[in-house]
Amino acid sequence: MLFGSVMFSKIIILVLSLTISSIPAFAAMTISGTRVIFPAAEKEVSIRTNNKGVQPALVQVWVDDGKTNANINSMKLPFMVTPPVFRVEPGKGQTVRMIYNGMALPQNKESVFWFNMLEIPAVKKEGNTQNKLELAFRTRIKVFYRPTSLESNSAAQSAQLKWTLVDDNQKGRGVKVVNPTPYYISFDSGSITVGAKSVEIITDMVPPFSEKMFFPKLKLLGSTSISKMNYKILNDYGAAIDEELSFSQGQGVLVSKKK
Repeated sequence: MLFGSVMFSKIIILVLSLTISSIPAFAAMTISGTRVIFPAAEKEVSIRTNNKGVQPALVQVWVDDGKTNANINSMKLPFMVTPPVFRVEPGKGQTVRMIYNGMALPQNKESVFWFNMLEIPAVKKEGNTQNKLELAFRTRIKVFYRPTSLESNSAAQSAQLKWTLVDDNQKGRGVKVVNPTPYYISFDSGSITVGAKSVEIITDMVPPFSEKMFFPKLKLLGSTSISKMNYKILNDYGAAIDEELSFSQGQGVLVSKKK
């Protein structure tokens, strides 16, 4: 039985309530890496978890498909993880094996899943435990299943993205990106230049063969002139690559790429 399913990248789950004192809230368990690339030619990959804290931790791991309010126990998923539950001593680690079960997946594009790690700190036996608050931490990273026909790094595909300025009745002026590639394109952050001012824009991951629109937090009028866009795109290792677009007649052209 799983301990819960919530869609945030990291969530603090209330396990025990009625506390009369404040306690530090931080996750002791960490995952090595910010994403997993699962090559179709491999039968399994390893994920390293580490306990950076000073107390033992009970850990549960699982894979899901990212759907909101889905029942994990009834999901049909292409991966299993072992061990699913384990204890990690302070300063120690545990390697988790993610094994492909052979379930059919698209071979013309990437598929994305989520690796979840739920950490429940150990409770000391001594002392008064009646008025204590224990926190469980959930950490998630993306798992990209990559068919054998796809040999490149996803970030290397950014030159193929098509950018245009768009206007939305509710959200105002923004940018549209079309991803004609078979890769998921992940953005870390972005900003557009309006006159001499840089305006933050909300970015998101763009699935293969799809498009998305990005808008600033504050609505821009449709007549607003946008001259360029700067953004950070993530490679297979989770490292950010700086790129810059220049807009002319509503079309964006990649003019700079810095690793």
